[in-house]
Amino acid sequence: MPTGLLMHPSHAAQPSALTDPPAFSLAQSPLQSGGVLLAVTGDLDIATVPELRARLAAIADADPRRLLLDLRGVSFMDSTALAAVIGTKRKLGDDGRMTVVIRPDSYPRLIFDVAGLAGVLDVVETLDDARP
Repeated sequence: MPTGLLMHPSHAAQPSALTDPPAFSLAQSPLQSGGVLLAVTGDLDIATVPELRARLAAIADADPRRLLLDLRGVSFMDSTALAAVIGTKRKLGDDGRMTVVIRPDSYPRLIFDVAGLAGVLDVVETLDDARP
């Protein structure tokens, strides 16, 4: 093995935030108000967005009173993820039925801010901040 590519033994057993992102998952649960909470974990990219898009479409087709999309567990998102979120918002309409929950210091929040979506979507920092 060429020198310089060996890992120091003390680093070998430690997971790295750069190399070991959280596993992608979707967790759906009902809200008391007749809505749906969809919590997303992991990376949202071209490999995982089709599953997210399908789940969001199924939720929107069921015509919930409200959708809370919890992205606090998302470590990365690309333009395909933004498109899925915007498409769902369009399908649900502009009457406040969709709220996106994003940590203020996260990469997804940066992406939402740069894209100007924080002014278009109902974006909050915690589930408690979500409008009733």
